[in-house]
Amino acid sequence: MVLAGQPEPPKYFAEMKRINKVGPAILGGFHRPPLLTFGGLAALLERGELVVDTRPAIAYAAGHLPGTINIPLDKSFNTWAGWLVPYDRDFYLVVDTESVHAVDEAVRDLAMIGLDRIAGVFDGQVVQEWSGAGRPLATVPQISVPELAERVRRGEAAVLDVRGRAEWEAGHLPGVANVPVGYLTEHLDELPRDRPLVVHCQAGARSAIAASVLQAHGFDNVVNLTGGYAAWARQALPVERGASEGQLVGAA
Repeated sequence: MVLAGQPEPPKYFAEMKRINKVGPAILGGFHRPPLLTFGGLAALLERGELVVDTRPAIAYAAGHLPGTINIPLDKSFNTWAGWLVPYDRDFYLVVDTESVHAVDEAVRDLAMIGLDRIAGVFDGQVVQEWSGAGRPLATVPQISVPELAERVRRGEAAVLDVRGRAEWEAGHLPGVANVPVGYLTEHLDELPRDRPLVVHCQAGARSAIAASVLQAHGFDNVVNLTGGYAAWARQALPVERGASEGQLVGAA
């Protein structure tokens, strides 16, 4: 009863239990990862290294390095990094260094939850350098509620709700399955690739992250619903409540 309706606990909670028990690594002072240049970026991405783009979702959607994931450097940065960044491998950051303290903020936030294997940082300008070198950028297409309603009516799109289980049960688009953002990588084989996959959350922030994760795992026709479930509900479109038999619920 106490846990009913609570959001899914981030995966990093288990790691924090370990750190609280054995203590954190001795850092010997603040460690600032090296600022890397554009030169080695292509090879790094081709090797499948994890690169986290911390720019705002709107900038990432407009153009980003293929294969990267987007976790904006905002008040929820720790939470989603703890869900999506593994503890057992090195990773890299793309940070807008025009903000003087952005790198330090990102590194300290990650260290607070034990994520300290940052192998290097790229300035956000690498996105423009990538494009300037003749390499294509990836984008995240956006779709409005009226457009989605019409495409669903015509059977031209699949829809995935990436909110928490309790949110989904309280109300969701008819027939739409639920896989919370943090569980996406565990359910990739259950998601359709033969038609556009529209992802949505409550207002658009989590689905932007979800779209980047799906793209990084080879989904090449992912679309983000502008305004999310809130925008759908405001237009008095049909909704369902509770779980229906046969619907995928990733956190079940």
